[in-house]
Amino acid sequence: MPFTPTVERLLILAVTAGLSLVLAVAAGAKVPQFKPKTIVPGTSIGGVKIGMSKRQAVGVWGKPDRCQAESSATWCQYIARSTLQDGTVTPPQPYAGFYVRNRKVIVVHVDLAENTAIDPTVKRLKTSKGVKLGSSLSAARRAYKLPPPSGGEAGRSRGLFRQQRRCTMFYAPTSPYEKIESISVGLCASNIGAFIGVR
Repeated sequence: MPFTPTVERLLILAVTAGLSLVLAVAAGAKVPQFKPKTIVPGTSIGGVKIGMSKRQAVGVWGKPDRCQAESSATWCQYIARSTLQDGTVTPPQPYAGFYVRNRKVIVVHVDLAENTAIDPTVKRLKTSKGVKLGSSLSAARRAYKLPPPSGGEAGRSRGLFRQQRRCTMFYAPTSPYEKIESISVGLCASNIGAFIGVR
């Protein structure tokens, strides 16, 4: 006997499909605009610049998913679920954002999201030397004449490029500490995120 769906089942399928579409559209609308698609060490990522007001930054990237006060600054975040290699889907986590102190942007940050709807977009952001999310840390060290890896995890996984009071951090947190998964630019003495302890 052929299967004939009941009205109730059809309604459930229609509601589920509609909800999935709404969530997909909402998720797509949250991805920052990133204009231009450049990373300028010590200065900007995707058009959000150090020294901008929060309003100006939102004008470039669009409204953040959340802004929360931390000990020394406000962290405005764009969030998404990640799908890990083992198939685990995480709760929504930040993959891009900026820190604001005294009404000015002091650090801008992007991460690989491990999300197929977002990573192709964030991977388009790159420096004039071609370094981007997914690049090797070795390539960043060569491009910006950074010291070779040393010491423990911190010395091997981080590449810090300093320009007077401005810093750019290339971070490869997963062993063997080669694939850049996050990039931050900002004030070296901001005492937050990637720049804790940097003076």
